[in-house]
Amino acid sequence: MQMVEDSYDLTKRKDERSGEYVPEDIPAERAADEVLKKVPGAESRKRKDGRVELNVPSTSIGSVMSEFKRMGYDHFVALTCIDLIKEDMFEMVYHLWSYGARTHVYVKTNIPREDPSIESVVEVFRTAVTYEREIKEMFGVDFPGNQRLTQFILEDWEGPPPMRKDFDSIRYVQDKFDIKVRNPKGLPPKWTKEGGK
Repeated sequence: MQMVEDSYDLTKRKDERSGEYVPEDIPAERAADEVLKKVPGAESRKRKDGRVELNVPSTSIGSVMSEFKRMGYDHFVALTCIDLIKEDMFEMVYHLWSYGARTHVYVKTNIPREDPSIESVVEVFRTAVTYEREIKEMFGVDFPGNQRLTQFILEDWEGPPPMRKDFDSIRYVQDKFDIKVRNPKGLPPKWTKEGGK
């Protein structure tokens, strides 16, 4: 994992509950600016709700996650995968939260749909393991560095990843269970050809 050099002077404050010294509360926009200085090709935008979206190259995702965690964005909320089938890409969205700054940051990156792979962030955020396992199973994305990419939800699954937009659920059911689906759109019988209208 490539680490971003530490040029940001983090002042620390003593946490009232734990007594530990933690990073000072860094607003999302300022934290994103620090990452932009260090990651070539990164872009950010502030949303109307005050949250920040940061687009980064997929090769820098591990170092970007480490940098945000170091600046107090230490709650890994979720990892989502969006199938951009027309662009032949998957958009990976990493959702982070800072309890100190009380705001979200969304780190986005694109990877190709063909043999999709992106560095695992479980070394930075252990809770990412569950999200990476689910995305591996549902979209077919590989996460090198995650040693727990085992079967997650689907039992005895033999088909393609079912959350991809090109997955044909009707064809899968017909092939797998030898069932003919007469009404694939789920319309009431009176609206189908078989129903007479």
